[in-house]
Amino acid sequence: MANNEALKLLKKQDVDGFNKWVKLRRNKGKKAIDLDDQNLSGLRLRWIDLKDAHLNGCNLRNADLKGANLKRARLRQADLRGVNFTEANLTEADLRRAKLKGAKLERAIIKKAKGI
Repeated sequence: MANNEALKLLKKQDVDGFNKWVKLRRNKGKKAIDLDDQNLSGLRLRWIDLKDAHLNGCNLRNADLKGANLKRARLRQADLRGVNFTEANLTEADLRRAKLKGAKLERAIIKKAKGI
């Protein structure tokens, strides 16, 4: 089930608020944020912290994720067409069967990423 607070902050494109909320969650021992199958297409989420997030089946088409932390994120079967991943950290991310046509990966860290 998707986390409603996370969705609210993301849809408002409140990156600072989202990153603070994530930090508080992690301090309480909660890691993964469930955003599976959500429509986040076209959002401007530069420098967002989505480390360990579950984004399987998500529609992120044409989203701006420049500098995003997607370390160990699960993006299986996600629609990532046209996504700006410039300078993003995709270390150990799972992108198997994701649609990546037109995605920008300049200077992205893709060490041990699956599906690229």
